[in-house]
Amino acid sequence: MRKPALLLLAAAFALNCASSGPPPPPAIVAQTEAALRRAEAAGASQRAPDLLSKARRAWDEARMASSRGEGETARRRYVEAEEYAQAAEAKANAERWKSDAAVLRQQADELEAKTRQLREQSRNP
Repeated sequence: MRKPALLLLAAAFALNCASSGPPPPPAIVAQTEAALRRAEAAGASQRAPDLLSKARRAWDEARMASSRGEGETARRRYVEAEEYAQAAEAKANAERWKSDAAVLRQQADELEAKTRQLREQSRNP
């Protein structure tokens, strides 16, 4: 009777160890951290706060999973954090470019208006 229970316990332990996987490689941690820094540098905290928040949350979850020895979960969370950070960076860049384009469009309109005004003045001395 004790033997089947012991075998079941050993199998559960082995399954748990097998599912936790090896710790995430340092390269994935570094890549994710770099992606978070790029997103922050792009202005994601102002232009894409929702995505940056998700990236930070996944980063924190990855670190916690890693400290608990849950390597596969940690790896997945690092990948998730990197993807959210990349999306935050892209959105921040797009918003900045959109704003820059609006400013340039306004400047172009003003220059065009000045050009018309100068043409009118040169036709009517």
